[in-house]
Amino acid sequence: MERTLLLVDDEEEIGAALARLLRSDGYTILRASSGIEGLEILAQHEVGVVISDQRMPEMSGVEFLTRVYELYPQTIRIVLSGYADLASVTDAINRGAIYKFFTKPWDNEALRADVQEAFRRYELKRQKEKLLHDIQGANVLLSQINLELAAEMEHKDSQIERIAHYDPLTDLPNRLLFLDRLDQEIARAHRDNQMVAVMSLDLDRFKQVNDSFGHPVGDELLQIVAGRLAGHVRECDTVARIAGDEFGLLLADIKATHYAGEVAQKILDSFAHDPVTIGDSEIYVTLSIGISIYPFDGINTTALLKNAAAALHHAKHEGRNNFQYYAGQMNASAWRRLKLETELRRALEREEFVLHYQPKADLQSGKVVGMEALLRWQSADRGLVAPGEFISVLEETGMILPVGEWVLRTACKQACLWQAAGFPDIHIAVNLSAMQFRQPDFASLVLGIMRESGLEPALGVIELELTETVLMHNSAGTLDTLRKLHEAGMRLSIDDFGTGYSSLSYLKRFPINSLKIDQSFVQDLPVNPDDEAIVAAIIALGRSLGLGLIAEGVETEEQLARLRRMGCNQMQGYLFSRPVPAAEMTYLLQNGGGLDLPLEG
Repeated sequence: MERTLLLVDDEEEIGAALARLLRSDGYTILRASSGIEGLEILAQHEVGVVISDQRMPEMSGVEFLTRVYELYPQTIRIVLSGYADLASVTDAINRGAIYKFFTKPWDNEALRADVQEAFRRYELKRQKEKLLHDIQGANVLLSQINLELAAEMEHKDSQIERIAHYDPLTDLPNRLLFLDRLDQEIARAHRDNQMVAVMSLDLDRFKQVNDSFGHPVGDELLQIVAGRLAGHVRECDTVARIAGDEFGLLLADIKATHYAGEVAQKILDSFAHDPVTIGDSEIYVTLSIGISIYPFDGINTTALLKNAAAALHHAKHEGRNNFQYYAGQMNASAWRRLKLETELRRALEREEFVLHYQPKADLQSGKVVGMEALLRWQSADRGLVAPGEFISVLEETGMILPVGEWVLRTACKQACLWQAAGFPDIHIAVNLSAMQFRQPDFASLVLGIMRESGLEPALGVIELELTETVLMHNSAGTLDTLRKLHEAGMRLSIDDFGTGYSSLSYLKRFPINSLKIDQSFVQDLPVNPDDEAIVAAIIALGRSLGLGLIAEGVETEEQLARLRRMGCNQMQGYLFSRPVPAAEMTYLLQNGGGLDLPLEG
């Protein structure tokens, strides 16, 4: 049976991202940019599942899906919602207008699994509808036939009930059943003056398992983890798969708060001492666990789950592979993080991001030979925010993709302005994150942006800087992307060389043009023999391979003199210039772009 899916979102990028994600599962994808357009498509096509954004002009997602519920009750309805929309979404769920909801940003694997579950639910509904029709048509036949059809209908109802309350992959209770049981246990604990523990468990770095071994191995790992978790609880307790690699654990009728910690530690120890074997692969699994206790950390389901999630976030922050009890200040921290995410999401549309440029100088002439584009956030409320305060949030939320594309486009535009101003030999380095590099057909995206800007890639105006972590991840795909960029004439540099997974093999395999010596080695270069030996080795390696060499973080004349004697080509750092706005960089170029470096004595 053909599975047809309708995506309704007024943001083209989000709709396109959902389509790319779900098309691989074999669905026929229809798209609409508004609720009105979505209703027109539904009138012309048989659609099994609808996924709609909540915030849209003219008609909100809840209004649209409520209308779909009235006109096409068999169609399964899913909404993508922000936290601010939770009340209206919850009301729609209670009225039956919405089957499920996801918050943005969504978890890809959880969304894929729930869409598959929604289609199974839709198909079972259709089968049930057909069975009802068959029963009505068979009233004139033998009563035995009627009994058999009724029994089959009852079986389908049982299947629908099972799908509604159990996770199809692990066969554990799902979030809906977990919440129902938690409500019951809270009521019982209130009546009997007992305690209840809620645990939120998450597999550490599960995405790396999927990326390294593939989703089938990831699914099998989740099944094994589910079985182990179930083995650590009593019959009166509940283990549930909440979403993706997140599990929930409900400990009923506990006598002391420390019991929950003892259970959590046993779970952690069991995985630490016994790796998971799947086929020929041995996978070491660790978990992070957050714990909240009724009635101390909340007296209702919402509060207990929220506080267990805050404790889980704290466990992740503490280095993973540990458990943490909820503490009151965690909610304040979570609120600050949510506020920061919200402000960052608005920063791009409000044009609050800016680029500063740190020049690179030739160590012999002292002249500017290039520069590095560095992202800054000029927040209306926070002022100028350093990248260390927000880059990690962009990475974790996926916002680094549109922001990274903005950085590349802006650097290209600025390069064109400088060329038009009479500076033809401009070279700008742009940093890339691992998430950007994993985008499908990333090379075409980069080359397309350059050519749209009127820049020929082979002229070396834009140079791409990658970390060693990017090079080591998915090396086959990485090599293909690098080759496409290299063949187009792009210059490629390894940033922070020596601090990651340094390997001579990737210097041989990948088309790299230059190495940037990390500032951690430069800082104590004049006084630390070990740092001097490391820098000398990197310079010798780079020179033997014909690679350019740039020292980062040069702040003193002693560092400069040592690097010059060691044969390093270029430097950047506060001794020459801090990162400056484009206008200041223009002034520096107009005034010769040189630094009065001390001569070698």
